Amino acid sequence: MTTRPMRPRRFREDGQDLAARLQAQPSALKSWHLPEPNLLFARGGTSPDPKTGLSLFGPWGVEDGEPLLQIRVGIIGTGETISEAQQWLDRCRRRVDPTEKQEADVVLFPSFPGMEGPQGFGCKLEVPKQLIECLTPAEVKLCEGAGTRDLAVEAISRIIGERLRVLAAKESPPDVVLIALTTAMRALAGGGRNPSKRPPKPKPQLALSFMDEPRAEDESISRTLHRAIKAEGMRAGLCTQLSWPKTFAGSDDVEDDATRAWNFCTALYYKARGIPWRVTGLAKNTCYVGVSFFRPIREPGMLQTSMAQAFSDRGEGVVLLGETFEWDPRRQGAPRLPRASARKLLENVIALYTEHLRQPPARVVVHKSSMIAPDELEGFREAIPSTTPFHDFLSVGRTSIRFMRAGAEPPLRGTLIEIATKRYLLYTRGYVPFLRVYPGLRIPRPLYIAQHVGSGAVTEVLSEVLALTKMNWNSAVFGRSEPITLGFARTVGLILSELPKDVVPKPFYRYYM
Repeated sequence: MTTRPMRPRRFREDGQDLAARLQAQPSALKSWHLPEPNLLFARGGTSPDPKTGLSLFGPWGVEDGEPLLQIRVGIIGTGETISEAQQWLDRCRRRVDPTEKQEADVVLFPSFPGMEGPQGFGCKLEVPKQLIECLTPAEVKLCEGAGTRDLAVEAISRIIGERLRVLAAKESPPDVVLIALTTAMRALAGGGRNPSKRPPKPKPQLALSFMDEPRAEDESISRTLHRAIKAEGMRAGLCTQLSWPKTFAGSDDVEDDATRAWNFCTALYYKARGIPWRVTGLAKNTCYVGVSFFRPIREPGMLQTSMAQAFSDRGEGVVLLGETFEWDPRRQGAPRLPRASARKLLENVIALYTEHLRQPPARVVVHKSSMIAPDELEGFREAIPSTTPFHDFLSVGRTSIRFMRAGAEPPLRGTLIEIATKRYLLYTRGYVPFLRVYPGLRIPRPLYIAQHVGSGAVTEVLSEVLALTKMNWNSAVFGRSEPITLGFARTVGLILSELPKDVVPKPFYRYYM
């Protein structure tokens, strides 16, 4: 919500003679382009761009496309931040225009049409007085006067947790709670990442691999306010949205007003059980699973815990906590699940999917954040029930390999390059024809994808990866660099590592956003 605006950047070649030489050289590499997946909105409307589709047709809605007509918002904060939050919510009810600098590019920086307008979400924002919890001066002093970061996180999360439980006990509790804290609290406790020292890089593996090994998450050794508040939200059974004065008033180092309104309201809508849009190109009744790892904060030693994020083609998302096991990334590299643990994790995912969607999946697709080991592969295979005839197992991760495109622009988003049998590079960031620009700051890096086992054609399977980059409802950006199955794995893992032992992890993805 408070990232810097993405500014278009163009890349230039040194000369046309270089492009001509490259094109003349024979190559065993194969390359083709995957078309941009369309998104589905209300009234059957389609568009590749979330903002365009929401403006023209409105959000998908809930269940089978029924509209979400209202969102009850609770607010916890000081007298000043509550007033700022109410003013911001009032602005979001109506049209919000971009700043003067961005007004010239109506495609990249469109106006936000308003949460309640007919050309917006068509959803009423309600902030009843009984759902507003104002912190007392003594509580504010305690939160802003803690001596260290950890003490501040502990004090703020405890006080916010108490107020969340008060709201949860109301006869009509809120759909989403806006946590509006002061700049002083942010300065003392921080809003997100803990600036702890980076862990040592994993020992390089002997086998040649084009995939960068994911680094261990040692940032979880100390608590952060964002994760602590998410944990308190789960304890109370309420979805939360942590915001700061800059979110409401804006500043030079945050996005323009319209972009903030787009991202803020899209996340608010999803947390209130609405689906802003659905994605075409995903097979019906398919369970898409992302498998990744995190370090438990409250357990000593070199341990890893497995985790799965699962999504249906309709947009329902669930999170499942796996088993903890000993693993030293400095000596052993990226974590690998024992065969029995891999089988149990995927069995539990399929059972959870079947429970919430009231039918077993016809197909299971597994994305793992590192290379799939033989034991893991056997465990995943054993977990597939006889009622699920189709499955695909892929490794999806970052790579340092880059390709350059002849001309003045980076590769097209959707460019696919086969570098070996069942080994591919997929550009999920790059030039977007619909936007007429590359909406990024740095040379785009492709994803490295290894297809270990598959019942689907490669074009189908990799088109699904591209489509899953558009299932991020924490903002209204055109597309993310990673599929939703793995895109927020690090954030979700760190939240799970933060959970006190007396808090049962919520299975629904909206609690982790």
